[in-house]
Amino acid sequence: MRVLLIEDEAAHRLKYEKCAENLPYKVELSTADGLKKAVKFAENGIYDVIFLDLELHESDGDGISFLKWLRKAKLKKTPFIIIITINRSYSMHEIVRNLGADYIFGKKKSDYSPRLVFDFAYNCLTSRPKSEQVQDSMEAAIVREVEKIGFTYDISGKNYLVSAVSVVVHAGKNNPSLQKDVYPVLAQIYKKTDWSIDKAIRTAIIKTWRITDLETLQQNYTSNIDYDTGTPTTKQMIMYLANKIKRDYAGCV
Repeated sequence: MRVLLIEDEAAHRLKYEKCAENLPYKVELSTADGLKKAVKFAENGIYDVIFLDLELHESDGDGISFLKWLRKAKLKKTPFIIIITINRSYSMHEIVRNLGADYIFGKKKSDYSPRLVFDFAYNCLTSRPKSEQVQDSMEAAIVREVEKIGFTYDISGKNYLVSAVSVVVHAGKNNPSLQKDVYPVLAQIYKKTDWSIDKAIRTAIIKTWRITDLETLQQNYTSNIDYDTGTPTTKQMIMYLANKIKRDYAGCV
């Protein structure tokens, strides 16, 4: 996996460099501390994924400027873009997604680490659709569907839900078992127990149903719910999203 890290803080770059040396899969990591160097690397190299710090306070530009440049650049390969940021603004996240970012990790979240970002990128890249006709990454599409329902950026468990849907989409089964087919994969990626992953997703669903207006929920989630709780079960939520993505990407998975 060829990675370009764009990060102005030397200490943070060092954490990624040390992490890359100890991963169970091969990573070729290049680092840039500013906009000009990042553009030069991107023009002259072929990268599978770019980790982009949105702020770049100590450099000659910012992440938004790089994304705008990237949209116009004619690179040999379109990289998967992961934003790493302290910015929690929903409007800002919409801006970067509209500029082509595939996923966002918050530096201030308790479970954030370079290893988490590397593992997530590796999992996404190894499970992406092979069809060259798919312009938008499936993972980004899953994120959009999740956020339409109301799972906001700061809801713990959202990452697990997105990954669970991706696993189900690629599992090739009509009715996969969460315990046998999904949670073991997530446990390996996130280094968490099956129980903690299930609890985090369940808590995320309950919180989303509590804070999101009814019209938004009814418009963006049109499947079954558990009438005892008034919310979808974890399995219902994952399968609803997975089936929707399968329909949208028919022939590509």
